[in-house]
Amino acid sequence: MKIALCGYGKMGHEIETIARARNHDVVAVFDIDKPLSPEALKATPADAVIDFTQPDAVVTNVRVVSKSGTPIVIGTTGWEKERDKVSKMIADAGIACVYASNFSIGVNLFFKIVKEASKLLSSADYDVYITEAHHRMKKDFPSGTALRLSEEVLAGLKSKTKVLSSLKQGEAVPKDTIAISSIRSGSITGTHTVGFESEEDAIELTHMAKSRRGFALGAVRAAEWVVGKKGFYRFEDNLSEILGGK
Repeated sequence: MKIALCGYGKMGHEIETIARARNHDVVAVFDIDKPLSPEALKATPADAVIDFTQPDAVVTNVRVVSKSGTPIVIGTTGWEKERDKVSKMIADAGIACVYASNFSIGVNLFFKIVKEASKLLSSADYDVYITEAHHRMKKDFPSGTALRLSEEVLAGLKSKTKVLSSLKQGEAVPKDTIAISSIRSGSITGTHTVGFESEEDAIELTHMAKSRRGFALGAVRAAEWVVGKKGFYRFEDNLSEILGGK
């Protein structure tokens, strides 16, 4: 298939490597020096666009691909407040979009593990916390992955109803609230921990990304799957089908 990359930082380079290893052609690369446009996409038609750019660029990029009729895979995070707008553009254009807070296949399986663990521990009086660590250049916090993990915990642990990611001096975490703590340092690829605490013991579940390869592979597999479809899809909701494709 023919893939256009939108964003050519470290993730863009990794996606290019994975795509070519899976016998796909990277026909266009769009970045700050060469922005995505309808004309550029028309000049180099692609079967799918993979976006790893900046949060404030996502709506514009979706608008462009909507005009061209090209499906898009969105790996950028931090744009979720615009989800309804993006979903409407995708529906109006009759194209397809796959998005995720994290395209790592392992992380998406980790979501399921955390949800099941939360259900099991719901009646056992455990408290819970979430920590996430990334490289110092990551601009959004808490990470989209940590927020998704909090959704899974809330779905299973009945004692929790809210999430917070910051506290004022002298303020304590309310009993019904999950606290998310963020670390930004060095070149950490991504580490997420969900901890369950009781007076008797502690349980920790951790996913640690060893490289960006897992994110890139998931995004490319999503692009392979999305061609020929219509609709607005969350990667994790369609993971079994995507993995079953190839």
